[in-house]
Amino acid sequence: MKALAYEGEANVNVVDAPKPSIGGPTEALVRMTLTAVCGSDLHIYHGRIPGCEGCVLGHEFVGVVEEVGSEIRRFKAGDRVVSSFFSSCGHCYYCLRGWFNQCVSKATFGYGKHFGDLGGGQAEYVVVPLADHTLEPIPHDLGDEQAIFVGDILATGFFAAERAEIKPGDTVAVIGAGPVGLMSIMSAQLFGPARVFAIDMVDSRLELAQGLGAVPINAGQTPAVDAVKAATGGFGVDRSIEAVGDLAAIASAIECVRGGGTISTVGVPNHASGDFPYLQMWSKSLTFRSGWCNVQAYMRPLLDLIAAGRLQPDAIISHRMKLEEGKEAYRIFDAREATKIVLTP
Repeated sequence: MKALAYEGEANVNVVDAPKPSIGGPTEALVRMTLTAVCGSDLHIYHGRIPGCEGCVLGHEFVGVVEEVGSEIRRFKAGDRVVSSFFSSCGHCYYCLRGWFNQCVSKATFGYGKHFGDLGGGQAEYVVVPLADHTLEPIPHDLGDEQAIFVGDILATGFFAAERAEIKPGDTVAVIGAGPVGLMSIMSAQLFGPARVFAIDMVDSRLELAQGLGAVPINAGQTPAVDAVKAATGGFGVDRSIEAVGDLAAIASAIECVRGGGTISTVGVPNHASGDFPYLQMWSKSLTFRSGWCNVQAYMRPLLDLIAAGRLQPDAIISHRMKLEEGKEAYRIFDAREATKIVLTP
């Protein structure tokens, strides 16, 4: 089969790989119909994730079930499905408490041996472990481009907005208007805020954010925190969402929030540690939340919201390319020449 493989820093290539096959009773083999390049794939692309050399990339995908193991109950051959970007069992200590992102059997697609050693979805086929709890059926009236993002960036954006505790009439700042930030803006609007500010330095992303109802702030042209405070009477926003993952963005998310406010960070960190302003957090009575998305809790509700016309996640797709063009797709995505790229086999 054709697949996109990581072969070293900034080196992604289309390769011929063996077609995978199911090896256990809780697995499913899925034939890919659409996959995507994600911002967190760039952590691998830039050589920040050890143990990924030679691995098939990709964790955003939809497809058609081709074969299932003997213990699979929810799916059969021919079903259209969307996958979470990580697997979860549904019955361990954490899953029973609704925290699927802490599952003891969790593994991430396309992220190498230190994250479960699962093959990725940027390929013609992928094996999905714990398929009954990792996959979700796609409603008949939804297309692949509408469904694909519930397995990662749309779920992450909604998770970020929910954990920011947005209430009707609130002001919200979203730091980073990349794919996750745009989904955070889209999701935040469901909670009834008065204003949402989008902070980024890429004009095309800010234009998309404005189209989603956000007030754009170009951090390359004006100090973002100052602009937010000037627009909120000098106090800052009620809630902030950080969707980048670097220390400067996290600092901005903290600085732009008023006393008593909430910070929700979902950007994949590009540093293992950094300074934390504990005294500032304490003295301003701030709430700080972080973590990767609890995806399986959100896939079905989000599919229903899309079907009802309340969310249009496919609006952020800027490029539709073939899997064979994967090397170029990574190049332009890394250069910020694309907002979101989807790939067809």
